[in-house]
Amino acid sequence: MKLASKSLSTRISLNVLFIVSVLFIISIAVVAVSSHKLIADEANKSAQHLLDATSAELEKTLKEVEFTTNSMSWLVREHLDDSAYLCRIISQMTKENATIIGSAVALRPGYLKDRQHYMLYGYRDADHDTCFINQLAGTGYDYAGMEWYTSAARSLTPTWSEPYFDAGGGNCMMSTYSVPLLDGNGQLAAIFTADISLEWTSRMVAAIKPYPHSQATLVSRKGAYIGSEKIAYLSGQDLLTTSRATGNKAIVSVAEAMLRGDSGTMHFRHNGITSFCVFTPLENGWSLSVMSEYRDVLRRTSQMNMVLIFVGLMGLLVLFILLYRTIRHLTQPITDLSVSAMNMAKGNFNTKLVEVNTNDEMRMLRDSFAYMQQTINQYISELRTTTASQQRLESELNVARGIQEGMLPKNFPDNLYAMLSPAKEVGGDLYDFSVLNGKIYFTMGDVSGKGVPAALIMAMTRAAFSFLSSMNYTMTQIVSIMNKSLSEGNDRNMFCTLFAGCYDTGTHELHFCNAGHNPIIVLPPQGAPYYLKAKSNLALGLISDFPYQGESLTLQPGTRLLLYTDGVTEAETAGKELFGEDRLLSEAARLTRTAATPHEMVEGIYEAVREFVAGNAQNDDITILSVSL
Repeated sequence: MKLASKSLSTRISLNVLFIVSVLFIISIAVVAVSSHKLIADEANKSAQHLLDATSAELEKTLKEVEFTTNSMSWLVREHLDDSAYLCRIISQMTKENATIIGSAVALRPGYLKDRQHYMLYGYRDADHDTCFINQLAGTGYDYAGMEWYTSAARSLTPTWSEPYFDAGGGNCMMSTYSVPLLDGNGQLAAIFTADISLEWTSRMVAAIKPYPHSQATLVSRKGAYIGSEKIAYLSGQDLLTTSRATGNKAIVSVAEAMLRGDSGTMHFRHNGITSFCVFTPLENGWSLSVMSEYRDVLRRTSQMNMVLIFVGLMGLLVLFILLYRTIRHLTQPITDLSVSAMNMAKGNFNTKLVEVNTNDEMRMLRDSFAYMQQTINQYISELRTTTASQQRLESELNVARGIQEGMLPKNFPDNLYAMLSPAKEVGGDLYDFSVLNGKIYFTMGDVSGKGVPAALIMAMTRAAFSFLSSMNYTMTQIVSIMNKSLSEGNDRNMFCTLFAGCYDTGTHELHFCNAGHNPIIVLPPQGAPYYLKAKSNLALGLISDFPYQGESLTLQPGTRLLLYTDGVTEAETAGKELFGEDRLLSEAARLTRTAATPHEMVEGIYEAVREFVAGNAQNDDITILSVSL
């Protein structure tokens, strides 16, 4: 199975696999944490139950020792002066109770008048059949100074001794249960004892083994070791000393709790190993504990988790393979449609689409492609028709533009020049001039709107001015006649602003009429240029009988006139800043000083406008005319 690194099926499969993997990891983590906690709790309970069972067995055995010793003590007290009877009692103690390895009757020093010390001690041989009885007094065995004697003699109550090695007596590690015997005056007469071997307690404690590395310990009320796997090594040491030697405060806390007679469970970490210790006290003041390592407790759980992880990973692999194959099969129509889309992108709009038989989103996608294919073909057909029409229109507009440009005068005298730059193929601006009988007729207009309608109005207006100026009409008459002509049948409500002027070269008088057009600029030979103020008249084509008023002005020889349309002053930058009348007046003044001819004046103004807009698209026709009088 070959995987495409960027295919949709691969991405979907990986995404689903990622989500399932996250859920799997979370589940494994929850199971692991929960199982670890449950097993740890069960381990604590199991260790506690085992400890309680061992503790109960120990106490049962110790109580049997105590009961036997206490039961025999009244017989011993009644026969302290009968050595033979005492020997029988001692022999019976060691034979009838397998736990008791030795027994003694130790009289208080000076109790007998004929001797200072007297002690009978019996111990069982290895075969449990014979009891050897010795009289230890006078052999250097100072029983009166031993802890099992002094403790009972001091308290006058039965007590268990601390562990000790009975040299000269039992000759082994043991602990002794001592019962004080009182005379009729309530004074100490003797101590009756029963000895138990620490080998027995160690075997019983060593049997507490819930886990491979578990260690059980039995200590006395003072912390001396009574039972442990390492009893030989720990002999002569106490629990608190060995705990402090580890340098671990948690272990010391466990030891202190055991010596206080507390019961419970404590957790600690030592030498990189996390462990827990369960401990409980015995009725005689001893304390029993078992310490286990969590790695033993959780080893089986960890193995189960590894099996789960392995099975889960195999399941994820199988799931990915199944997902990939299933998703690849389901998304195959998308692959086929993408191939069809690529063919359509290359221009094959009739490419065959894959058939989808399922009634689902794939079918909708295929139908959408089919509809798109049909729409594109229809659009291309319409586009071809539109393109052909557009080409014909552009051809016609180019012809119209050529006709329009041909209608404008091109042969300029030395003292006059004009230019027109349309915003579209054909424009609505116009200019015209003629020289007749020592008079210079000139006009400039701006038809509302753009395109062919404006061009037609422009042609009519220019033709009318050219004809009427040859009839020797005044400017007022010419403008009035043109207004009436444009107003008739003006269904589109189009209008034309117009400035018409006639300069008499003999009288130096300028006769003009301004029909709503921009004010022209007068540039006298001496003095600053200015905008020519004119009477307010409506644009042509609005009111057929509007009374236009003309004006006259005498100019100095050498005066220049600058006519323009609003395409100049309203030219704007990309930031919508207008060229404006003030900038136009400044440029005209500058060019008066530098431009020698009207041609240079017109080109200078046009170039200033182009530099100002800095490449921004032209929104209106630009027309400029300069005449030197």
